Amino acid sequence: MKVDEKSDVYSFGVVLLELLTGRKPVGEFGDGVDIVQWVRKLTDSNKEEVLKILDPRLQTVPLDEVVHVFYIAMLCVEEQSIERPTMREVVQILTELPNISATRNAESRAEASVSAITETPSRETKEQQQQSAPQSPPPDLLSI
Repeated sequence: MKVDEKSDVYSFGVVLLELLTGRKPVGEFGDGVDIVQWVRKLTDSNKEEVLKILDPRLQTVPLDEVVHVFYIAMLCVEEQSIERPTMREVVQILTELPNISATRNAESRAEASVSAITETPSRETKEQQQQSAPQSPPPDLLSI
């Protein structure tokens, strides 16, 4: 029960859990239960269960980013202080977060490119469609 870097890391983990859940650290979970115990109970510290504790206001945040922050929070609130990362390690893990977004953005761009290729008819296909389609006169501007 002494204040050191590992207790600061624990406190940072509590702050992350507050942000993820939208709840106060104590007082909302029953007698003697704090936010860390509540989250552990609901999720079993399993990041696939993060939706059980997620603040509804964060539903638009990409799930992979929420899971990443949850993972960091759970590392920070490990019961044994020796198991917790240093703050330097926490910062390093946090900086990996944009890589997730960059990967997702790259995947989205790749998917869009593939869709564009597969959905856009080639020039030859367009020409074939135009040749086989009956030619109708252009619409009269007055009738439009």
